[in-house]
This record gives sequence, C-alpha cells and structure tokens, in this order.
Amino acid sequence: MRTSPMVLLAACALGAVPAAPAQEIDTLTLEQAVTLALEHQPSLQGAYGGVRAADASARQARAGFFPSVAFSATDTRTGGTVLVNPSFPPTQRTYSSYSAALQGALTLWDFGKTSGRLSQNDFLADAAQGDYASAREIVAVNAEVAYLAFLEARRLVAVDEEALATSARHLAQTRAFFLTGRRPQLDVTKAEVDSLNANVSLIQGRNAFRVAKLQLENAMGVHPRTEYAVVDSIFVPATYTTLEEARRAALQNRPEIIAAEARVSAARSSVTAAWGQHLPTISASGGYTWNGFAFPLLSRWNAGLTFTLPIFQGWALDAGVELAEANSQVAQSSLDVLTEGVLLEVEQEWLAIREASERAVATAKLVQESKENLNLVERQYAAGVATSLDESDARLTLANSEITDIQAQYDYRTAVIRLRRAMGLTVLPGGY
Repeated sequence: MRTSPMVLLAACALGAVPAAPAQEIDTLTLEQAVTLALEHQPSLQGAYGGVRAADASARQARAGFFPSVAFSATDTRTGGTVLVNPSFPPTQRTYSSYSAALQGALTLWDFGKTSGRLSQNDFLADAAQGDYASAREIVAVNAEVAYLAFLEARRLVAVDEEALATSARHLAQTRAFFLTGRRPQLDVTKAEVDSLNANVSLIQGRNAFRVAKLQLENAMGVHPRTEYAVVDSIFVPATYTTLEEARRAALQNRPEIIAAEARVSAARSSVTAAWGQHLPTISASGGYTWNGFAFPLLSRWNAGLTFTLPIFQGWALDAGVELAEANSQVAQSSLDVLTEGVLLEVEQEWLAIREASERAVATAKLVQESKENLNLVERQYAAGVATSLDESDARLTLANSEITDIQAQYDYRTAVIRLRRAMGLTVLPGGY
C-alpha cells in the first residue's frame, strides 16, 4: 500500500478542526482561501473516513499471515445429588472444577487466498487515498473559482457604479442644456430613464456581489463575523501546453484515474482470492490446557496439523468466482468511462482557455475604442451635433464592453485553474 505522508498529515490536521467555524479575517488572499477550505470543508471528513476504513481493512487482511493466540479460563461450581454406587444411597455434594487453556493457530499455506485478500485490500486502500486526494483538489479548485467569481463580481459593481455616476453627470448636463433652451424636454426624460436603468443594474450587481461573497465563504467552509478585504493580486501565466501534453498529463496525474486503476487491480486480486477458495488450506495449531478440582491443576499439551479441502459447498465457490469476475468487469468499465470523461474535460478546458484568451484580446480593444467613441460623442453632444440617443448608446456600449472585458479576463483565469485541475496538476497551499 502506498501511503503519502503529506496526505496523512493533512488528514490528521483535518480531523482536528471544526466543520464550519466563524473566524476573524482581516485580509484574505487566494492561498489563504484555499488553506481555509482544506482545513474546514466538511466534505473532506467523509473522504478521510474512507481512507481510514480502507487502511483498517488492509490491516485486517494482513492479520491472516500472523498466528492467532487465545487464552481462556473457567471456574465451575457444581452442586446436587450424586450417585456413586447403587449399593449406597445418593448424597448431596457441592464441588468446584477449574480449567484453563492457551491455544494458538497459524495458517501455513492456503494457496494464495490470504495474499489475494491482502492485495485486494491494499489496492482498495490506494483507491481511497486517490479519492481523498481528488476530494482535496476539488475543494481547492472550488475555493479558487469562488475567489475569482468574488473578484469579478466586485469589479462589475465598480463598472455599474461608474456607469451610474456617468449617467448622473449626463442628466445634470442635459437639465442645464434644457434650462438654457439648447435641448428639448425629451432629452431630459431620456437621461432620467438612463440613470434609472443604471441604478437598477447597480442594484443587481451589488446583489450578485453579495451572493458571490456567500459562495466564497461556503467554498471555504468558514463564515467570518466581520468584514474583510479580499486581495486582487492573482497572476495567471499564459499556458503553452499542447492538447496532447495536457491529455497525457491528465492520464498520468488525475487522482480519480489512479483510484479507478487501483480498484481494477483490487478487483483482479479478488478474482484470484475467490478462485483460491477451491484449494486446500494447511494450518498448525497447539497449546496447553490445565484442569482439575483443586490447585495445582493438571497440565497437558497438544499440537497438530490440519488439512482442509472444500469438496462441495453448494456451488457457492463457483458463484463467488463469477461474482468477482463480474465486479472486475464493472471496475474496468468504470475506468474506461472515467478516462473518456477526463479526456473530454481536458479538451473542453483547453479550448476554453484559447477562446477566453482570444476574447480578452478582442474585448480590450473594444474597451479602448468604446472610450474613444464616448469621448467623441460627448463633445459632439455638448456642441449640439450629436443627439441624446447617440450619447446614451455610446455610454451603454462602453459599459457593456467593460463588463465583457472583465468577464473575459476572469473566464481566462478560471479556465486555467480548471485545466490545471483537469490535468491533475492542482497546486495546493505552499505552491502558488
């Protein structure tokens, strides 16, 4: 069984913390968010329980290679009518008897039954560790994605606030122009509608920001009682991984695949162990016994070899072999399905990075052009050349382009994180 010290150390730390405490946090970074999630997410408790259960099962299977020793002692008090000889009348007697035994047994050879069970449980323990590693990666990635979603929602709120401020300035300007007779009442009404729409967008954005904050705290498994600052200083390098390299890395590193492969090996070992039930078992036993009606007790020893060969068990052994072979087929099928799903996930995330990267370049240019267009339209509007509709359209175009640009940037960051997860290269705290 391959046991990772880092996994066990993290698991021990996990078992020593509460599930969802309220903590005091002043400043939150991405690494801190992931660390808190790994320490406090309740979902990891169950995954670690699976590791402990599988490890205990492996130790139970390993016990078959060691002798079993048992000691027993009996003190019996007997009373009643005793007939010693028909020539004499029955008498009432009460007496005590004592016995003790120390017995040992050891399986000398069972033609692979015990070793097959041990191999099966060792592979299952490896699979449980893979499940636990996968659970940790999922928790870490969820925390990272929630962190990015929080930052994105905060930046979108800033865009909505700027749009509302711009609409308010335009409304004030339009009212001034109306009072001087340079603009009709219609322009004032249009500016008021635009300001109200901007306010509605801001209300929606602030609500989305609150939801993103709740989702971040849920992903971390902690709920701070006070306000805290979230640091927006995440650098995500460009990825130059080819699709083929990403696919190979996923097949080598994904803990789900490693766990599924271990289950296939465990299922094959179970077939060997099941077939071994048809074969004989040779075991040795021996011990000492002490018994008598008074101390010191009389002692005896015994030793022997036992040869056991199953002849007919109502076809239960054949059914056990067939069941093990069917389970092996199911495990292999599950591995094949998982492999296809992992490869599909890798390709989707790889394409998502390319799309988001190209979109980010295009939206950055769009924002620049939208700003220049708004400046031009505002000057034309002030000069009486452009209409209120032209100015409103230019402001809306700028706000939409800024929102699209922010979404493209965070979509790229999120796609990088998800591709890293799909390749089995999730970086846990200490590796950022």
